[in-house]
Amino acid sequence: MDGEDKLMDEILKRFIEATPVAVMVQATLRRVFADSALDALFERSAESQYTRELTFSTVIGLMVEVVTRKHPSLNAAYRHAPQRLPVTVASLYNKVNGLETGISSALVHETATAMQAIVEKLPRRRESKIAGLRLRTLDGNFLAGTEHRLDCLRGYGAAALPGMSLVVRDGGTGLLTDLIPCEDAYTNERSLFSDVLALVCSDDLWLADRNFCTMDYLGGIAERKAFFLVRHHLGTQLHAQGKMTACGSNASGRIYEQRVRIGWLECRCIIVRLHEPLRDGSTELRILTNVPAKRLSAKRALKLYHTRWRIETAFQELTENLRCEIDTLGYPQAALFAFSLAVAAYNILVVTRAALASAHASTASETEEVEETLSSYYLAHEVAGATEGMLIAVPQKTWQSLVRMTLPEFAGWLTTVAARAQFWRYRKSKRGPQKPSTVRRTWRGAHRSTARLLAKKAHK
Repeated sequence: MDGEDKLMDEILKRFIEATPVAVMVQATLRRVFADSALDALFERSAESQYTRELTFSTVIGLMVEVVTRKHPSLNAAYRHAPQRLPVTVASLYNKVNGLETGISSALVHETATAMQAIVEKLPRRRESKIAGLRLRTLDGNFLAGTEHRLDCLRGYGAAALPGMSLVVRDGGTGLLTDLIPCEDAYTNERSLFSDVLALVCSDDLWLADRNFCTMDYLGGIAERKAFFLVRHHLGTQLHAQGKMTACGSNASGRIYEQRVRIGWLECRCIIVRLHEPLRDGSTELRILTNVPAKRLSAKRALKLYHTRWRIETAFQELTENLRCEIDTLGYPQAALFAFSLAVAAYNILVVTRAALASAHASTASETEEVEETLSSYYLAHEVAGATEGMLIAVPQKTWQSLVRMTLPEFAGWLTTVAARAQFWRYRKSKRGPQKPSTVRRTWRGAHRSTARLLAKKAHK
């Protein structure tokens, strides 16, 4: 090793000692978001778009800086690019505005697959919730209103909604593995069942709220030799197939179980008669599942259902710690692309959390508990503060040496760096006792689906 290489290694070591999380995030980002891999992804996924002068990897590089809040807009990222781009800013926006939703979906899936391979090589990774089953949580996310920059929006005072997505979270790693984007913000989550069922594999366990309690979802999952754990919707009629039996109690209330039939499908109905009514006044909570009782008891099923809040927490972190909703991007395809990129960036924080927990937990059973104590806010805060200086000081050659590592080598390197981190810096702040919630009755004004207004304009 010559003197220059030693100097570069010393610079990286200093950043590892001072800001290990920022170094881990940047190394993972460069490994997963390699230019060649991103451009190949675009070529495979694009149906009508093509590459002339502006590559997909260049667009990703600029958008990452917006999503991670380094720059306030795509225009600002364009102006601060390391080298002048061969296209105008108008061409850049045209490229982003026309990115097909299939590209956004592929971006999330393929980068999550790469990061899942890294997590699986970490020592003391979190244990499976149920042996032999892969837990997958499904939920919908509706993007907030954008600015009224498009001609078709300027005559309306209502919020302009650029779209919605269904997101899938993997229970074993915490990664958001799949995204089903939809340009029409008025789309009901139930109507996207065919896209969801395409993701279902045998021995999956799908966890979802009552909005997904339909025969399309439940029957489709069962037909694919997979399992569900879904809250019952009052609109789905149940037919009792046996007597109700008591199964003890938990902190929420008394637990009962009964065999029921929904259409042609038979399953278990787990009922909790609550000590205190829910916000909507419900005095019972009903959970439907087709997992055999010998494999998943009623109490354990309820405990597992309550982990559904983790995907909602992920959505909150996407909004607060990253910029998943860019109000200046009014076109649905652009807004959904920004959201998909924020999901991919969030997954890098998930990998970083997993590495920290793996390094600081004494056993595999403690890994998830340790991981839950980490604050995404403090992780993102360090990354935002250190990245710009680190990119100036550490040369490309040093990062490339990390990218060229084998998968086990890179996972081992992440664990080594994570072990040097001062864990207390990234712990969540403990809050006091939660105050009783009150039901807020507020009137929400009208809103508009941007996709429908654009389609109406196109047909004039």
